[in-house]
Amino acid sequence: MKTLIKNVCLILPDRLIDDAWLVSCDGVIDDFGAGAYPKTKFDSVTDGKGQYLSPGFVDTHVHGGDGACFHDVHKESILKTLRLHLKGGTTTILPTLTSVPHEKYIKNLELFAELDNLFHKMNDIPEVEGIHMEGPYCSGAALGAQDTKTYRDVNYSEVEKYLEIYPKIKKWTAACELKGGMEFGKYLERKGIAASLGHSNATLQQVFDAYDCGYHNITHLYSACSSYHRNGAYREGGIVEAAFLIDDMDVEMITDGVHLPKEFLQLIYKIKGPDHICLITDASRWAGVTVPEGSLKYADEEGTAPIYIENGVALVENRSCFAGSIATYDRLIRTATEIAGIDMVDAIRMATLTPARTIGLDSMIGSIARGKRANLVLFNDNIDIIHVFLKGNLVL
Repeated sequence: MKTLIKNVCLILPDRLIDDAWLVSCDGVIDDFGAGAYPKTKFDSVTDGKGQYLSPGFVDTHVHGGDGACFHDVHKESILKTLRLHLKGGTTTILPTLTSVPHEKYIKNLELFAELDNLFHKMNDIPEVEGIHMEGPYCSGAALGAQDTKTYRDVNYSEVEKYLEIYPKIKKWTAACELKGGMEFGKYLERKGIAASLGHSNATLQQVFDAYDCGYHNITHLYSACSSYHRNGAYREGGIVEAAFLIDDMDVEMITDGVHLPKEFLQLIYKIKGPDHICLITDASRWAGVTVPEGSLKYADEEGTAPIYIENGVALVENRSCFAGSIATYDRLIRTATEIAGIDMVDAIRMATLTPARTIGLDSMIGSIARGKRANLVLFNDNIDIIHVFLKGNLVL
């Protein structure tokens, strides 16, 4: 199938091209350019009407949306969440499983393994490229909204069981300072799984050591991360300072405009740059759902974890910390460009090519380049999603 998307502003990794066009053939990008497009027969033609055409967004940290969650052990809950994020422009996704007891992980992973073939046949969901495990080998010393009672030291019998059930675990968040945490980073690196440091109280030196042990990513920088503190009379750094000092350390940035204020977004961008920042939604169950301000909802389907939805974010019951975002990916781009003042080209790079690289998929997705999958998003100046293309097919 040969398709043409014409009259667009193409977003490449390093520049914009106005008055542009793109041709895809059999699911991959065949050619692109400016001015006159090839005069040949096309099976499908879309007029972009001068809007932006970007690579599809890559979300490597996302838990739920539309009232559902990836931890719900139900096929329809998972599909409902995936469909919601496609509408936000996400074309590649790593469903993220938060820290839960061993038996719950088994059920979750068994369901994903069962659904794996179905995912590849569907054209109304993002491409599911694997799982991000956010736990359970984390530290309660750096509190977030996770259930810290489920945190535990690394257990390789568990790990091997999880990989046996679902070998496509692509990313794993852990705390390097736990017993066995450093060796776990090496283990993940050998397995080709991106090791990410998060929900951790690691010291500056421990993060330096962890980087050498394979931890090349930081999970949601500033959230549930150790930072500057005093150790008696002496000042000591943590994950945040180490992330800034290690040039090649990649970091996640929740760009919903609430988790990190404008100045923090600008600081991270100034220090790390677009090649080492991955925009993530960290979306919770209530992402994409319109509810009255201050609504009481629940983070779990059993109704045992009350949260409040207010000021554009989910908060735990006592409002002491956030309980995940309620954003879809389009909001991340809007926040980065309109609030933080980040250049559109760089914002898109942080939404596409950089996250694709961190999970080893940048040769196939993440940028507009000949031979890559034609996963594309058309959006306007307000970052309203107009169309989504998966492998060249108009799906939204």
